[in-house]
Amino acid sequence: MTRLSMMTAALLCSCIGYRDPDPNWSEEGEADSKDGTGEGEEEEVQVEEGCDEDDIDRSVGFSIEGSVYDIDLDSVPADPSALCAYVLDPIPVLSGGDPITVAATQVCDNGDYVITGLSDPASIGMFVSIDDCEGNPDTVMRSATGVDFDDMVDLRDGDSLTGFRAYLINNEFAGFIGTDLTGFDGNVMETGFMAGFARNIDDEPVGGAALACGDCTSFYYLDTDWDDGLFATSGTLNTQTDADAMSMFVAPAAPIFTYEASDGGAHTWDPQLFGSLPGYASFLLFNAL
Repeated sequence: MTRLSMMTAALLCSCIGYRDPDPNWSEEGEADSKDGTGEGEEEEVQVEEGCDEDDIDRSVGFSIEGSVYDIDLDSVPADPSALCAYVLDPIPVLSGGDPITVAATQVCDNGDYVITGLSDPASIGMFVSIDDCEGNPDTVMRSATGVDFDDMVDLRDGDSLTGFRAYLINNEFAGFIGTDLTGFDGNVMETGFMAGFARNIDDEPVGGAALACGDCTSFYYLDTDWDDGLFATSGTLNTQTDADAMSMFVAPAAPIFTYEASDGGAHTWDPQLFGSLPGYASFLLFNAL
């Protein structure tokens, strides 16, 4: 299991099908809390202005920078500068608390962001979350895209993890998704959902892949013809990914579980421990070995 998978399991708390009742990372969560409960007291984080290089202080800590990608638009969001990018520490969630916001910045009008002043990443990783900035209209569903500990562990003051894509689903498209989840009884804006992509070693979408986790949840596969629904063809639910539709799949209220992807042997993917978090669109990336 990768560190990203461990980190994701920590943040994405929901009902589970099976797991180790005493996961290895529980002691780490208790040790890192201020009061031994894993919760601690979160300090208010200021949203930095990170769109002018003169406003970006790279002298202290490392940075995560990249772009925000709206799934529906297949591009940058409609109003990027109304959004903020947050780095979340998932450790408190291990004991039932909320993730801690450790840094934040405004997203620039071209969809790029730079989050600075980061240090001491948790060994289970971090998340980049995109949401409407405080005081702005509610236009997007909160997202959570995982950053692997191994990609941050060697970063020092002035270093940067570049090119990190933070995925986003706007409220309108999230509503369409919720409407077309045949057989799911719930509000995905409240329950949250897991979305993901099956890709080859060159980061290109792979068609014909199917997800599995026993009977833990239902999977819905996006296609390009939305006249008969996002996830169905001629009234029948799709059963595998479509490369022309970004190879995207959705699992509403997905439990923390070990998920597998297969396309009959053409590609090989590592199993991923993942799940969904209430109120979030969380993104699972299956990249072929």
